[in-house]
Amino acid sequence: MINSLFGQFSPDLIAWIPIQLISSIIAISWLLFIFNTNEFSGRISYIWAKIRLEVIKLLFQNTKKSTAPWTSTLTSVFFIILSINLIGLFPYAFTISSHASFTYSLAIPLWLSVNILGFYLAFNSRLSHLVPQGTPGALIPAMVWIETLSLFAQPIALGLRLAANLTAGHLLLFLLSTATWILSSSPLISGLTFIILLLLFILEVGVACIQAYVFTSLAHFYLDQNI
Repeated sequence: MINSLFGQFSPDLIAWIPIQLISSIIAISWLLFIFNTNEFSGRISYIWAKIRLEVIKLLFQNTKKSTAPWTSTLTSVFFIILSINLIGLFPYAFTISSHASFTYSLAIPLWLSVNILGFYLAFNSRLSHLVPQGTPGALIPAMVWIETLSLFAQPIALGLRLAANLTAGHLLLFLLSTATWILSSSPLISGLTFIILLLLFILEVGVACIQAYVFTSLAHFYLDQNI
């Protein structure tokens, strides 16, 4: 039972098990059915292969050969985020991707790994990026600080964008669903509110897909800059 506006984002426990863990397992449990060998699962595997191929084309249409080994990792990140985002739209489901603890646990390791790899492969080149070409000598110390701050702001923006967008959308869904229930005594107003709620729900499905794409695309962009 949700007693407050932000109660839906409360990470409760079920039988001493964190609900975040339960939500994550349920969200990606469909992967277990892809590799079965019966006829029905074979058709699912065919559909899954087509979807995966289209996702790879979309995410890596402008990629370099040097980033090809990361394709499977980033594709997995995309489908995990997408699955968790979509299952969070079901009634009484916990949206783990609306929590900064989850988004930053993905964003920070990805950002660290691509930057450490970039400095390892081309240390001098990565340092030169801290000073844009043509910068006057007097502005070089300031530009180094600015570029360093912008570098460390990347994982913050990466994780915050995903959590903030999903939180805002779920709050609107909660407010409209509550308004529909409260205004049920007035069928006309309640019906209009319910139509808006359905349209917003469809929009949130699109937002769930877009946010998974944006998160993975930004991670790929950071990787492309470092390799």
